[in-house]
Amino acid sequence: MLAYKYQGRDSLGIPIKGRLAAPNKQAAIRELTERGYYISELELDRDIQVSHIREALSRRRKISTRELAIFARQLGVLYEAGVPVLSALTAIRQQQGEQSPLGGALMRLEQQLVAGDSLALAMRENGAFPPLLVNMVAAGEVGGTLDEVLKRAATYFEREHQIGEKVKNALTYPKFVALVALGITWFLLASVVPNFATIFSSFDMELPAITRFMLNISSFLVAWSWLLLVVALALVLLFKQWSSNPGGKELLDKLSLRVPGLGKLVSMNAISRFCRTLAALFRSGVDMITALKLAEQTMDNAVFAQTVQEVTMAIGQGSRLAAELERSGLFPPMVLHMVHVGESSGSLDAMLNQVADFYDQDLNTLTERLGRMIEPIVLLVMALVVGLIALAIALPMMQMVNVVQF
Repeated sequence: MLAYKYQGRDSLGIPIKGRLAAPNKQAAIRELTERGYYISELELDRDIQVSHIREALSRRRKISTRELAIFARQLGVLYEAGVPVLSALTAIRQQQGEQSPLGGALMRLEQQLVAGDSLALAMRENGAFPPLLVNMVAAGEVGGTLDEVLKRAATYFEREHQIGEKVKNALTYPKFVALVALGITWFLLASVVPNFATIFSSFDMELPAITRFMLNISSFLVAWSWLLLVVALALVLLFKQWSSNPGGKELLDKLSLRVPGLGKLVSMNAISRFCRTLAALFRSGVDMITALKLAEQTMDNAVFAQTVQEVTMAIGQGSRLAAELERSGLFPPMVLHMVHVGESSGSLDAMLNQVADFYDQDLNTLTERLGRMIEPIVLLVMALVVGLIALAIALPMMQMVNVVQF
């Protein structure tokens, strides 16, 4: 629906003006005519259109884990200090700004609270907040521990943000070096080597095999560089499309678990997230089945997500968590032992939290180690490629010197 501003007169000749929602201009004219109005001006209300566009864009933008952590931490502190939820949301929104994804979501949240919804119901209908946070808030409202639940949620999202940033930072430098190496290689083959090809063609001599190979690659790049760019872009788009499908994602996730180094990183990250999610939900009062379903939604790896789904079904039929995790074959003995002890002693949330802390520490160490290992490998490949190009140019130059001397 679009919003229109109109001016005119009614059937008695009295000036009128106002706003009207209609799918198009013809529909707006038809409705106003049916009311008996004589319209002199009718135009789109652009202020409302802009606000609708901004709201739609804010709905599409995902709230980051950092913003969720800030929101939960601030709301928990304000609520504990005795500030009403609605006033606390207003204060947080004013600090974040309405243009941010969180600010836009909080503005809609305030409107729902004014209409009489509870905080958890408003967050669920809002659609901008993850189900994990919504269920934790619902449990906190029922149990009267909303401030404690929000603090646990803030700690959970802070850990998620920290782990994500460390993995991202560890891979940033190798990615940068790889891009630089690719750019240098492209420049040498497309700009430098062709100049030497002209020089070599003026001498009647047999070129080394490596030189002929580099000259052929250079000629191909110069002639078909635009085609290579198009093909590369098409392959990237096709890969993204394929990897976004359930079948493609499952295959990639299975392969990622088998890659040396990367498989251990993916597995540790999944186990840490699974344990921390369950611990946060159990401690907040969420039941086992709901907690497992929410933990399944947080799994980035399809193999672990499928396993958690199977565990959830088995738990619903009366099985125990430790036994089902052991049956999956994805969880190491230490995790299984801790879960078993937690189930037996009634302290499952504490045990899961300890497992998550342990794996987070190992994950930090492994991430830094992999980053340090990738850097020299990328540099070595770059040096090897540049060295081969230099060798391909130097060998015929040495032959030319011998030809000139003799």
